[in-house]
Amino acid sequence: MQLPQFTELHATQLSTFLDTQPEAMTLSQSQGYLFGVICSPEPLDVHEWIAQILPNTTDNLDEEVLFLFMALYHQISEQVFEVGYKLPAQYSFDFCKSWSEGFLTATTTYTQKLLTSEQLEAEYKDALESAQATLSFFALGEDAITTIAAQNNLGLQSLCLQQYELMGDFALGFAELIEIVALNSGLYTDEGWDE
Repeated sequence: MQLPQFTELHATQLSTFLDTQPEAMTLSQSQGYLFGVICSPEPLDVHEWIAQILPNTTDNLDEEVLFLFMALYHQISEQVFEVGYKLPAQYSFDFCKSWSEGFLTATTTYTQKLLTSEQLEAEYKDALESAQATLSFFALGEDAITTIAAQNNLGLQSLCLQQYELMGDFALGFAELIEIVALNSGLYTDEGWDE
């Protein structure tokens, strides 16, 4: 089966659909979440990640909506592994907050597992912590970010633009970092997690 290219029209359709679903992630949250899922050393099955994006609706999900999600997943996966993942060119606090929340939802479990590995060297832990903190920065919320900006004598907009630029840099190499950290943690081999 050939998945269609995920277009702006598809994004609008999916966003509209998600807005009508109680407890569903937004499109931006879904994008951050899928990015985190795709970078995971142990990727989830389609039904597992759909259940996180759309709680309580996966059993009666319309086939067309399922294909839209599959096309979005494919687009993000292709960016991550082939052409380089890119955040939107234009900064938006709302997008960043939602994307970071989705990313954090997807990555917290596996990054914590990796960070607690006794075999993982400090340099790898530091790199992973830095990447996780940068890519999830906007999930802190506006009040916390305003406090951070004040503590560093920066304007809120200036700090946010700096962080957004860093997010873009870290997003480009996150999957590779996870692979390197996972293999060096002793918890993961090329075949999967060593339980």
